[in-house]
Amino acid sequence: MSEVIEKSNAQMDLGIYRSVQVLNAEQHQQLRVSPIDKPDFAQPVTDCLLTVDEFYAAARSQPIVFAKGEGGKHFAAALLGIGRRKNWFMDESGAWKQGEYMPAFLRRYPFVFVIDGETSYLGLDMASKAVNEETGERLFDDAGKPSAHTRKVLSFLQDYEAANLRTAAFVAELARLNLLENIVIQKWVGFQAPLLTGIQRVTEARLDKLPREERDKLVDNGYYKLIIAHLISLGHVERLSR
Repeated sequence: MSEVIEKSNAQMDLGIYRSVQVLNAEQHQQLRVSPIDKPDFAQPVTDCLLTVDEFYAAARSQPIVFAKGEGGKHFAAALLGIGRRKNWFMDESGAWKQGEYMPAFLRRYPFVFVIDGETSYLGLDMASKAVNEETGERLFDDAGKPSAHTRKVLSFLQDYEAANLRTAAFVAELARLNLLENIVIQKWVGFQAPLLTGIQRVTEARLDKLPREERDKLVDNGYYKLIIAHLISLGHVERLSR
């Protein structure tokens, strides 16, 4: 799982993204993006990256867990479905369930940052149904400058990437303190059948045994509150696994 596209070619793939292009006024001045009322792209998404800025809001809707990526680094994720390739938070009409939290990983769609070396470019999934030349928000004005909507999107994505960095620091600290343990979500179907593996949670026993100075550091930098939000969020596992 990756939060940005790290390729410089014009068409790329990143899970829910199918045909990403870097935006430029010369090629895309007439493009518009309509609101996405029914995020069908999220239908098969059963987990996604989550930032620490979202922990409190997400904890009221979905389980927050941790996992280890291909590079060996841990990350935080929101569980959106368990046991089958279907997003529990989508209703029968294809809309996001009212009152439930939608992670920023999904809310940024169809936009995404395209990374080329140390430079980020605004990309757009041209395969999205929201992309058109007739209705919705313009991406460029008549002079070829980014529209107010595009500037708002850029600000949102910049904030999102900054939150990802804060999340990486938080999860790295959990790993350093050896607070993460592997868990398996199971369901009784005549026997205990595993529904989800490869995820981790904070172990309360190890948290309680931390030296006082380490616990104080977690409190001082706001990490202890994030841990509590994570632990509370695990209560949502049952309703997702039903």
